Amino acid sequence: MEPRVQPESLSVSALDSSPMAIGRTIILTVAIALVVIVGGVSVYLMASGPEGTGTVRILVKDLPDDWIHVNVTFSEVKIHAADAGNNSGWRSLSIKNQTVDLASLTNVSELLASGNVSAGKYTQIRLVVTNVTGTMADGTVVNFTVPSGELKTNHPFNVTADHTETLTLDIDLSRSIAHNAQGWMFKPVLGSITEG
Repeated sequence: MEPRVQPESLSVSALDSSPMAIGRTIILTVAIALVVIVGGVSVYLMASGPEGTGTVRILVKDLPDDWIHVNVTFSEVKIHAADAGNNSGWRSLSIKNQTVDLASLTNVSELLASGNVSAGKYTQIRLVVTNVTGTMADGTVVNFTVPSGELKTNHPFNVTADHTETLTLDIDLSRSIAHNAQGWMFKPVLGSITEG
């Protein structure tokens, strides 16, 4: 009968417990953890939406009417980010021309405000008018009452990173100007919005 060979038993002393082996184990563990963390962060960033900022430009123009000048002073221009809270979603744009003569913008437009905002979808535009004066075709100068100077419109648009989105707002003077027993009033009414 052949002698039976016993497998060697593994004792604790047989394991490599030298400082070099422990160091390699720690480095390997840290490297695996870093790969998992970096991979997770990359997946999160790719899934969280567009990155970067783009520029939004708001221009104004008007349809022809019987006024030589209608000088409208704006105090605020804002856009609202989609899927954001009513108060937290508003982004202010820098006003470039605070007072604009809408009557002179019959076939041209003028830059009102612009600014860099986060790339993404926006759903609303808000303009606030604080003062309006005008000169009629016969030379009569008019100081308008502005009962509600806020013009707010729902108009979805997208801002792409490193690009400029231009929106032209056509403020309809024929519907914005009214005359009654109290005098002349200006309540801004939007005619149309053109992108591009």
